Amino acid sequence: MDKKDKILDRVIVFAAHLGISLRSFSLSIGASAGYLHRLQSANSNIGGDFIEKIIQLYTELNPTWLVTGEGDMIKEGYRVEENGIYYGGKDYFKQALLNYLDDKEVQDKLLQTVNKDQSDSN
Repeated sequence: MDKKDKILDRVIVFAAHLGISLRSFSLSIGASAGYLHRLQSANSNIGGDFIEKIIQLYTELNPTWLVTGEGDMIKEGYRVEENGIYYGGKDYFKQALLNYLDDKEVQDKLLQTVNKDQSDSN
Protein backbone atom coordinates (compact mmCIF):
# COMPACT_ATOMS: atom_id res chain seq x y z
CA MET A 1 0.00 0.00 0.00
CA ASP A 2 1.32 3.43 -0.86
CA LYS A 3 2.28 5.66 2.00
CA LYS A 4 -0.20 8.49 2.22
CA ASP A 5 0.98 11.98 3.14
CA LYS A 6 -1.54 12.81 5.86
CA ILE A 7 -3.30 10.94 8.62
CA LEU A 8 -6.60 11.92 7.00
CA ASP A 9 -5.55 10.14 3.81
CA ARG A 10 -4.82 6.98 5.79
CA VAL A 11 -8.15 7.26 7.63
CA ILE A 12 -9.90 7.40 4.26
CA VAL A 13 -7.98 4.31 3.10
CA PHE A 14 -8.92 2.51 6.31
CA ALA A 15 -12.61 3.41 5.97
CA ALA A 16 -12.53 2.05 2.41
CA HIS A 17 -10.86 -1.11 3.71
CA LEU A 18 -13.76 -1.52 6.17
CA GLY A 19 -16.22 -0.92 3.36
CA ILE A 20 -17.95 1.98 5.11
CA SER A 21 -18.61 5.51 3.96
CA LEU A 22 -16.76 8.52 5.31
CA ARG A 23 -20.06 9.65 6.80
CA SER A 24 -20.47 6.38 8.73
CA PHE A 25 -16.83 6.43 9.80
CA SER A 26 -17.19 10.03 11.03
CA LEU A 27 -20.23 9.08 13.07
CA SER A 28 -18.48 6.00 14.47
CA ILE A 29 -15.79 8.18 16.05
CA GLY A 30 -18.28 10.66 17.50
CA ALA A 31 -17.76 13.35 14.88
CA SER A 32 -20.45 15.04 12.81
CA ALA A 33 -21.58 13.22 9.67
CA GLY A 34 -19.63 15.52 7.35
CA TYR A 35 -16.47 15.84 9.45
CA LEU A 36 -14.10 13.85 7.22
CA HIS A 37 -15.59 15.31 4.03
CA ARG A 38 -15.05 18.85 5.33
CA LEU A 39 -11.44 18.07 6.27
CA GLN A 40 -10.87 16.55 2.85
CA SER A 41 -12.37 19.57 1.07
CA ALA A 42 -10.32 22.00 3.14
CA ASN A 43 -7.15 19.95 2.57
CA SER A 44 -6.87 19.79 6.36
CA ASN A 45 -5.93 17.02 8.76
CA ILE A 46 -7.77 15.12 11.47
CA GLY A 47 -7.60 16.29 15.09
CA GLY A 48 -5.72 14.45 17.81
CA ASP A 49 -8.85 13.72 19.84
CA PHE A 50 -10.35 11.86 16.90
CA ILE A 51 -7.08 10.01 16.23
CA GLU A 52 -7.28 8.73 19.79
CA LYS A 53 -10.91 7.63 19.31
CA ILE A 54 -10.02 5.82 16.09
CA ILE A 55 -7.20 3.91 17.78
CA GLN A 56 -9.46 2.97 20.72
CA LEU A 57 -12.41 1.93 18.58
CA TYR A 58 -10.64 0.13 15.75
CA THR A 59 -8.26 -2.10 17.67
CA GLU A 60 -7.15 -3.96 14.56
CA LEU A 61 -5.73 -0.74 13.09
CA ASN A 62 -1.98 -0.35 13.44
CA PRO A 63 -1.51 3.02 15.21
CA THR A 64 2.01 3.39 13.81
CA TRP A 65 0.64 3.11 10.30
CA LEU A 66 -2.14 5.57 11.08
CA VAL A 67 0.21 8.22 12.44
CA THR A 68 3.32 7.71 10.28
CA GLY A 69 2.30 5.59 7.31
CA GLU A 70 4.97 3.03 8.23
CA GLY A 71 4.24 -0.68 8.44
CA ASP A 72 1.03 -2.53 7.70
CA MET A 73 -2.39 -0.95 8.08
CA ILE A 74 -3.75 -3.91 10.04
CA LYS A 75 -2.00 -5.30 13.12
CA GLU A 76 -0.55 -8.78 12.91
CA GLY A 77 -3.06 -11.35 14.10
CA TYR A 78 -6.08 -9.43 12.80
CA ARG A 79 -5.63 -10.68 9.27
CA VAL A 80 -6.31 -14.11 7.89
CA GLU A 81 -4.56 -15.09 4.67
CA GLU A 82 -6.13 -17.64 2.36
CA ASN A 83 -4.74 -18.32 -1.10
CA GLY A 84 -2.98 -14.96 -1.17
CA ILE A 85 -6.10 -13.04 -0.19
CA TYR A 86 -6.20 -11.24 3.18
CA TYR A 87 -9.36 -11.00 5.20
CA GLY A 88 -9.90 -8.87 8.30
CA GLY A 89 -10.16 -10.85 11.49
CA LYS A 90 -12.88 -8.79 13.12
CA ASP A 91 -16.60 -9.02 12.50
CA TYR A 92 -18.15 -5.90 14.05
CA PHE A 93 -21.73 -7.14 13.98
CA LYS A 94 -20.73 -10.42 15.59
CA GLN A 95 -18.74 -8.58 18.27
CA ALA A 96 -21.66 -6.25 19.02
CA LEU A 97 -24.07 -9.18 19.19
CA LEU A 98 -21.80 -11.13 21.53
CA ASN A 99 -21.45 -8.09 23.79
CA TYR A 100 -25.24 -7.70 23.78
CA LEU A 101 -25.74 -11.37 24.63
CA ASP A 102 -23.33 -11.08 27.57
CA ASP A 103 -25.88 -8.88 29.31
CA LYS A 104 -27.68 -10.87 32.06
CA GLU A 105 -31.03 -9.18 31.40
CA VAL A 106 -30.83 -10.08 27.71
CA GLN A 107 -29.94 -13.68 28.55
CA ASP A 108 -32.91 -13.94 30.94
CA LYS A 109 -35.30 -12.47 28.37
CA LEU A 110 -34.05 -14.88 25.68
CA LEU A 111 -34.46 -17.81 28.06
CA GLN A 112 -38.02 -16.71 28.90
CA THR A 113 -38.83 -16.40 25.20
CA VAL A 114 -37.42 -19.83 24.36
CA ASN A 115 -39.20 -21.48 27.30
CA LYS A 116 -42.48 -19.76 26.38
CA ASP A 117 -42.20 -20.87 22.74
CA GLN A 118 -41.52 -24.46 23.85
CA SER A 119 -44.50 -24.52 26.24
CA ASP A 120 -46.75 -22.99 23.58
CA SER A 121 -45.86 -25.70 21.06
CA ASN A 122 -46.67 -28.54 23.50
